[in-house]
Amino acid sequence: MKVTYPHMGYLNIPVFNMLNNLGMEVIEAPPISQKTLELGSLYSPEGVCLPYKINMGNFLESIDQGADTLITICGAGKCRMGFFNAVQKISLAAKKKLQFFTINTENLFRDLYRFLRQTTGSGRLAVIKNIAMAVQTLKALDAINDAKNCYGARASAPEQIINICDSGVQQFAGCRNFSDISYTRDMVIDLMKNVTNSMESRPAKVALLGEFYVLMEPYVNHMIENLLIKQGIEVKKFVSTGEWVYSKAFLQSLGLYNEEKDCLNQARPYLNYHVGGDGLKSVGSALWSAQNGYDGIIHVYPFGCMPEVVAQYALKNIASDYNLPLLSLSLDEHSSDVGIITRVEAFADCIKRKQHCKEKTLRSLR
Repeated sequence: MKVTYPHMGYLNIPVFNMLNNLGMEVIEAPPISQKTLELGSLYSPEGVCLPYKINMGNFLESIDQGADTLITICGAGKCRMGFFNAVQKISLAAKKKLQFFTINTENLFRDLYRFLRQTTGSGRLAVIKNIAMAVQTLKALDAINDAKNCYGARASAPEQIINICDSGVQQFAGCRNFSDISYTRDMVIDLMKNVTNSMESRPAKVALLGEFYVLMEPYVNHMIENLLIKQGIEVKKFVSTGEWVYSKAFLQSLGLYNEEKDCLNQARPYLNYHVGGDGLKSVGSALWSAQNGYDGIIHVYPFGCMPEVVAQYALKNIASDYNLPLLSLSLDEHSSDVGIITRVEAFADCIKRKQHCKEKTLRSLR
C-alpha cells in the first residue's frame, strides 16, 4: 500500500509524520505547480472550482510516482467539496486500480481513527498518540504563521521573517514527540522576535477571510499573506488548520463545539442562515473585524463558489455600514500573479492612506 493525499498549506507535514510513524509507505505529491494545475484542469469537469482541480492534479502526480491508495475528505455541508471524493473516485478509476479512503469531517476523529487502525494494524494508544501529535504540530505551525504576520509587518526586512518562517516550518518534519514540537515552535518564534526592530509600531491591520482551502494554500492564494506583510500591513487569518482540526476532532466529539451555531451567532444580523461551506464564517469574521478596529477586509474565494458569493452581499453591507475598505478576489486557474499583486498593493496603499488621515485627525483634536 502506497498512500498519498492532496496538499493544503503545511498540512502535509503532520500527515506525513502521522502515517510514517504508524508504518505506512507515503508517496507525497510534488509541491503544487503550474503543471499540477494544468494536469488537474485537464481531468476535471468544466466549471468545477479551483480546489477540485488542484486536488485532482495532486492525485495524478502522486499516481504517476507509484501511489495506489488515495486519502481525501468529504462532508463540508452544502459546499461542492463534500462531493469531490465521489467524482474523483470515478474519474481516477479509469486510470489505474486504486484504493480510495474518505474521511468525513463531520466525524473526523472517529473516521480517522478507524482508517488508521484498519490500514496500519497499530494499537489504540499508538493511533491516538499520533493523531494528537498531528494536531499539536498543526497548532504549532499556525502559531508560527501568526507570528510571521505579526513580526513581519513590524520588521524593516520582512523577507528575513518570511525566510525564518519557511525554514522553520520544514523543521517540523523531524519532530518525533510532543517535546520536539513545542521546542521547535518556541525556537522559530524567538528567532523571528529577535530580528524584529520594534514592537511599538502599530501597522494597519487587515482581516483575511473566505473559503477554507484558498485561505490555507499559499500557491492558490498567490501568497497573499506575504504580499501584505511586505507592504507593512499586519494580517489576521480567521481560519487556521490546527484550530479547525482540534475543534472537529476532539471538541465536537465531546459535544463541546458546534461550528454552525457559533458562526450563526457571530454573523447576525447580516446573515441569518447557513449558506454552505465557509460563507457564514466569512460574514461573522468580517463583522467581528469591523467592530474591533480592523482597517480593511480581504475576501478570497474560488471562482464560482456559491457560499462565498452569497456571503459577498453581506460583506458589502458590513463594509458600507462600518466604512471599511473591502477587496474581493475571485480566483481560478487563469488568475495571474501580476494581477493579484497589483490589486493587493493598491488596496494596501488605500488602507495606509486612510490610517494616516485617521491618525492626523486624532492628533489635531488633542
